[in-house]
Amino acid sequence: MASDSPPAHAGRTAVIVDGYSTGTFLPPAFARLGIDVVHVHSTAEPMTTMLQPDLGVYRTGLTCPPDAFEQTAEALARLAPVAVLAGQEPGVPLADALGERLGLPGNGTALSTARRDKYEMIEALRRAGVRCADQHKSDDPQALADWAERNGSYPVVVKPLSSASTDHVYRCHDRAEVLAAARSVIGSTDIFDRPNTEALAQSFLHGTEYIVDTVSVDGERYVCGVWEYEKQILPGGRNIYDLDVLLAPDADPVPELIAYVDTVLEALGIRLGPAHAEVIMTPEGPALVEIGARLNGNMNPGFHDLCLGTNQADLTALAYARPEEFTRRYAGRVYSPRAAAAVHSTRNDRDGVVESVDREAVDRIAALPSVHLVGVKLTAGKRISPTADLLTSPLRIFLTAPELATIRADHTRIQDLKDAVYRVAGAGPRILLLGTDKYVMQACVRHGIPAVVVQGPGGYDHGLAEIPPELDRLFVDDQNSPEAILMALHRAGLGEHRFDAVHTSDEWGLVTAGVLAAHLGCRALDPATAVHFRDKSLQKRKVAEAGVPTARVTVVDDVHDVTGVPWEYDKAVLKPVAGAATARTAVVEGPEALAALSRRYRKDRTAQRTFVLEEYVGGEEWIADGYLHEGELRFLAVGRYGAPCLTMIDEQTPLWMRHFDPKSETWAYDRAEPVVRRCLEALGLRDGVFHMELFHDPETGRLTFSECAARRGGALLHEQVQAKFGVHLGEVALFSALGEEPRAEVDHRQGLFGTTYLKGRAGTLFSCPTPAELCELPGVDFARVEFPAGGTFLGDIDNTNHRMGQVLVSAADEDELAARFDEVRAWFDARLIVAPQNVTGRELRSWGRETRPDADFRDPLWH
Repeated sequence: MASDSPPAHAGRTAVIVDGYSTGTFLPPAFARLGIDVVHVHSTAEPMTTMLQPDLGVYRTGLTCPPDAFEQTAEALARLAPVAVLAGQEPGVPLADALGERLGLPGNGTALSTARRDKYEMIEALRRAGVRCADQHKSDDPQALADWAERNGSYPVVVKPLSSASTDHVYRCHDRAEVLAAARSVIGSTDIFDRPNTEALAQSFLHGTEYIVDTVSVDGERYVCGVWEYEKQILPGGRNIYDLDVLLAPDADPVPELIAYVDTVLEALGIRLGPAHAEVIMTPEGPALVEIGARLNGNMNPGFHDLCLGTNQADLTALAYARPEEFTRRYAGRVYSPRAAAAVHSTRNDRDGVVESVDREAVDRIAALPSVHLVGVKLTAGKRISPTADLLTSPLRIFLTAPELATIRADHTRIQDLKDAVYRVAGAGPRILLLGTDKYVMQACVRHGIPAVVVQGPGGYDHGLAEIPPELDRLFVDDQNSPEAILMALHRAGLGEHRFDAVHTSDEWGLVTAGVLAAHLGCRALDPATAVHFRDKSLQKRKVAEAGVPTARVTVVDDVHDVTGVPWEYDKAVLKPVAGAATARTAVVEGPEALAALSRRYRKDRTAQRTFVLEEYVGGEEWIADGYLHEGELRFLAVGRYGAPCLTMIDEQTPLWMRHFDPKSETWAYDRAEPVVRRCLEALGLRDGVFHMELFHDPETGRLTFSECAARRGGALLHEQVQAKFGVHLGEVALFSALGEEPRAEVDHRQGLFGTTYLKGRAGTLFSCPTPAELCELPGVDFARVEFPAGGTFLGDIDNTNHRMGQVLVSAADEDELAARFDEVRAWFDARLIVAPQNVTGRELRSWGRETRPDADFRDPLWH
């Protein structure tokens, strides 16, 4: 930017505090006016998270931690500076204080805190009568969540008090997300290397966000530019700014935004120097997100000179060095664009170390018609992480052209070119999987998503689920123990690795996944939400509060001692408070039966001690399987068990189930869907798969909630859903965990699809039909044999996981389905070779002769 007055005399000096990031443009701007610069660090050590100042261009450098203020002020006084200003956000308070101490023009210290602390900033606007967000700050996540509930309107924004560049900024849709976000903020370190001891929650400002950049002298400002943000919402609710698009000064709503920012500048005492404001145009009018008394972090002088004719760095130098000239040329005026312009911050999904920068790939982007400059932010040896904020965006690209259409066409082309810029070595896993869900692992391999699979000794020794070689295996003593997993991660060198998500399909791992994710700073079901999907008493309380019919429940703190447990039911069901698969679940018909079960469990020394006593609910037992995305129910499959699970256990009959056909059995979906929606909303699930069980009264049509899991159902429900509806629940679970929209297209197949267990017989299994042989039977679409040869199979069914195998069967109607179930079970049983238990050697030898009549194992004589 040219000046129309003679250069300043030699020896004049300006002081720049924390000249990081775009503060690096200030020294050459002052140099063009003939003014030397001195640098002051506000901290004892440089802040490593930002672009460092080139101290070689400064006349000298000083360090001014809090205990060195007077010493620094005296040293600067000897230089007789003309100005003290902040080069970046953290330098604002010290620049204000030094300027005031030296008697120089500036903004003073009275409102310094409000110009840095986002809570004080908004409170200053409120006192001045300027439109702003509602807010609350605290060092207690529970207090922030309580405020969000009292405020009564979601979403809310949770963020640090004094950071920048969308660092740790979350958009939260419910209490659980507020808690998770607050926990992520509190105890973290902001981009200026300062600990976040508190977090700020603010009401969400609905509307489009804009940038308004200014430079002022004596309270008279020049508007350098107004830009519209075009954003992407990242996993976890974070925003990243994709494009900043320059607007014409007379375009709606630019004049209203400028008038509003004028009131903000006055309320915060920004009377001299630069300001970078972010404002939402809400339905009620403009409202401030935040403002910094410093240069725009996306400002580039050459680019701004090209599209605007001026730039904020040169204007700032002029405002401090030659205020009269600034006032004459710029005060009270607004920019006049010379071309369309935008700044693009690219997104990255890889995690690793930059091996090299492909200059040819950079040149291909730079050669696009509207590209002015490609800002390559990383060099070889630097870490590249999945984009979570502006700091982790790996490229900043400045675009300008006569027409905006040219810029948008190049923006689209850049998406195909950007990932070639960095060659990444050792790209690490994106997701941590607790347990071996073969369909989630399959989805990882199919879509090239790196994963670490945590496997405990139970799954390893069982040996059925194999981990694909493309994925990394992490063996632990207990795959549901945060301690065991964290120790194993550190042993593997992954203790500091940045995962995108932690996921599990294991009922017992839900809370562990949430706890680990909170520590690792990534996505998972919030621990408090996970608890409500595990604890049957808490689950029923939430659903009952939402007005859904639910069985009454009594918590039995210690099933080994039920003397103080009140009996309030005609008939009840006793089950572990956080169990699964009907293990240790029994119908109880009176206090005597309850006491008898208690004595039995005490004798067995059961590890699970806390149980629930639920009111018995009769009727058909229904199932509901599906998934949600961003709180919207995207897919629902409703079905039923052949008989309630407890009935099948009592009668020792194999479990079977099927899904209703959405076309021929629409009545079932009409009846179930509103109940399912209300239950999921009450339990706080917004993303991912679920498996719900309900009791249906055929006479009244009433549905009573039984329980719900925040995971896909067991047995062959994955296969059954995929066969009937074409939905791959493993893939859905993976993309939901990563915060991406699941790539599922529902495709209904005609007929019925059902699953039945292959019961087996008591004894030692020698051999049985193979899955391939089972699939040759009429209607059998899929088979799984889970019990290994040589294992001893127990005859009595005591839970819904008791089986030798399972088959998925298709049929035209329910009668044919039932007949095929019977046929396949009988066929399988007839071909089982099982040695009997608890018999003598003579009896076993007799069984052996029957099994192998062609072999003679009698004790022979020597001839």
